[in-house]
Amino acid sequence: MKQRTLVGLAAGLLLATACGPLFGHHNTVSKYDEEHPVTVTGTVKQFRMVNPHGRIEVEVKEESGAVALWDIESGSASGLYRRGWRTSDLKPGDRVTATGAPAVDGSKSMVLKKLVTAGGKVLE
Repeated sequence: MKQRTLVGLAAGLLLATACGPLFGHHNTVSKYDEEHPVTVTGTVKQFRMVNPHGRIEVEVKEESGAVALWDIESGSASGLYRRGWRTSDLKPGDRVTATGAPAVDGSKSMVLKKLVTAGGKVLE
């Protein structure tokens, strides 16, 4: 009986440990406004196809003439790759149009929904 209890506890502990990272993933609803997407057009400063989320920094010229740096969060590197993205798709200086859910705090950041390159390639 003791051995069966010990095996059950060990199995439960192993399962809880394996599932732990699932609980740590954040929910974008509290940080981004999914109901009111925005679209920005600008020049790629940097593209990092990394985990847990890729990042695209885009310099966007505002109506005032000032240049704002937008931080655009994409999916994971493996998810982007499965959808056809490659690290060579975006290089510094490339013109892009990005649409996504903006940050609720008003910062220049978004979760990417769709990106269109100057050549017309659509990356989602």
